[in-house]
Amino acid sequence: MKKLTTSILVALFSVTIFTPTHVEASWLSKTWKKVEKSWNEAGKQSGSTGMSGTSTSAIRLPQRSEYPSSFRHGQVVGQSMDIQDLTIAGVPVNAKYSEIRKALGAPTEERMYDPSSYTGPNTFMRYGGIKYSSLMGDLDRAGMITIENRDAVTYRGIAVGDSLEAVYQAYGRPNYINSKNDWFYGYFVWSSDAIRGIYFENDGEKVTKIRVVTS
Repeated sequence: MKKLTTSILVALFSVTIFTPTHVEASWLSKTWKKVEKSWNEAGKQSGSTGMSGTSTSAIRLPQRSEYPSSFRHGQVVGQSMDIQDLTIAGVPVNAKYSEIRKALGAPTEERMYDPSSYTGPNTFMRYGGIKYSSLMGDLDRAGMITIENRDAVTYRGIAVGDSLEAVYQAYGRPNYINSKNDWFYGYFVWSSDAIRGIYFENDGEKVTKIRVVTS
């Protein structure tokens, strides 16, 4: 293509120099338009070929119906994940609030434990769209990290708004898909509070919220 383009340009340059002045000035523009047209057509053909290749390699995503709705009491489901997969913005799940403050500075919003008003797991530190919050039992640590927008990504590069295809390519098949269609990676013990992993809440196509939990 480069050789052809060079030849055309040389030809046009030669004609411009050696053609008598009475030749119509519009000839050059007409010829150049023909060259541009041929390039555009070639580009469209190349683009359509690429699109057809993409459509044939579409990923078949796992479905909720492929997972059981229950397990035997005490059964361990899934497998443990490395701590870096449970770390958001440089802070691992279950970090102390003092450690979070030291790593990220002053939060944009916070609510620390107050015995006189405590009514549930509402102890948290928020940094924009990232929320570090306590689960029942340990109010000095953030047993859950929630990402509500694109302020942060997971260790493997997934953010809110990314497609489920992207999640599948980064993490593989989920260890479990619950009744809300949340994709879960990690492990849990059925009929207990024991859990450690990452949830990708979604609308069926894209991630709407990410939750990293341990208890």
